[in-house]
Amino acid sequence: MKKAFSAFLAVLLLVPLLAAPTRAFAEIQPYAQTLIIDGAPAEVRALDGSYERNTFLSLTDLAAVLSGTQKQFRFERVVSTADGEVFTVLRGQTAVMPSGAEGRPKQSPVVSMNLSRNRLQIDGGERKYYSFNAQDGDLYVSVTDLQLMLDLNLKREADGSFSLNTWEGFHADPFGLEQAGFFDGVGSIYLADIDTGEVLFQRNAQAAVPCASLSKLLSYVILKEAARERELNENGTVRISENAQMLSRSGDGIVPLTAGTDVPFQELLEAMLIASSNESALALAEYTCGSEAAFVERMNRRAQELGLASVTMFNCNGLPSFTGDAIPVKRQNLMSAEDLFRLSRHILKNYPEITQITSRQLAHMPHLNDYWTANSNPLVYNLEGVNGLKTGHTNRAGYCVAASMPVGREDGLHTVVLILMGAETAELRGQAAEILLRYAKTAGA
Repeated sequence: MKKAFSAFLAVLLLVPLLAAPTRAFAEIQPYAQTLIIDGAPAEVRALDGSYERNTFLSLTDLAAVLSGTQKQFRFERVVSTADGEVFTVLRGQTAVMPSGAEGRPKQSPVVSMNLSRNRLQIDGGERKYYSFNAQDGDLYVSVTDLQLMLDLNLKREADGSFSLNTWEGFHADPFGLEQAGFFDGVGSIYLADIDTGEVLFQRNAQAAVPCASLSKLLSYVILKEAARERELNENGTVRISENAQMLSRSGDGIVPLTAGTDVPFQELLEAMLIASSNESALALAEYTCGSEAAFVERMNRRAQELGLASVTMFNCNGLPSFTGDAIPVKRQNLMSAEDLFRLSRHILKNYPEITQITSRQLAHMPHLNDYWTANSNPLVYNLEGVNGLKTGHTNRAGYCVAASMPVGREDGLHTVVLILMGAETAELRGQAAEILLRYAKTAGA
């Protein structure tokens, strides 16, 4: 039974990886990239991901050249019947030196690879970074993600080499990155302390922009307020409608729902927040107000009462919707990054129990055909302390995230919230968000 569950869990963990966006590449010939490590030159295999100087380095080679330094790590590919293919990194351990490893990089064959979220564990914990899985069992990881993963501080030199001092940890200045154009691929950013109101970083934060599934945070407020007023029973069940079933079976469906069945309220709530289930949000909206239209009217009214002037909601889940005109107009829920921060602060102050859900990496819905899901927020895996809150994506909204994290300050523990909207890719969303949250740990300390 235990072995069967392990096999099932492995399949479950692979589902979001296989379903994650992938970018296909033709066959690629890796090249030799020079690293200056504590003043000494070394070479590792590298490749450019679709654009020149979008550099990805071989983890096998990096482990070899960092062996014996303060940043040494062991990298291995493990294949088992229970877990499938898993790549492991153990920091502080000596690298496994393959036969003929002297004089790396060795002559590299032409390989075919896809950029995807391969299963990667660092010191035993699951991580959600994009990488190239090479045919020879190696992983190629971008220099940005390598710095975040391994606490490195790489610098690009004028001759094209990278230098690092292994006694230094990762450091990034978001204001310098802003000046260099790093955030040009992101629409809006608002990073602030919910306890003091101090703004640590912002960019285009007042503009009302499509907010995709971050809309579900406002739905959460309506649901919690209705429970507080005893309009619904959080420990009860929800009857699934034909509309919710239809949405679950569409291209925007996440969790399978069957009309006429009764599902625990809490399971639908967890599916809405962790898996970003659109059909669960619809089922909860209908349960609360009788119809989605009535629920959305309540969302808009409550947003105004909370002082969220940028909010315009057309539905409860953030999916695009169309008018019924002869030439339909495509509409999307709108909210500014600053108002999303205010909404997140309201939730964390009044309903802090949300993080008991949003901090979980996995969720199990036994009444939904024994459904398992992984958290859609990669920061919950990649950065210690992140405990929420929500991700979102549509073509027009781009990739969005609302993230919360406790940080230590001289006067005690504070909570920072990052709102990042309109990222061009899921990779950029994860990288920019992690850089900003790492900065928040030290800013104002």
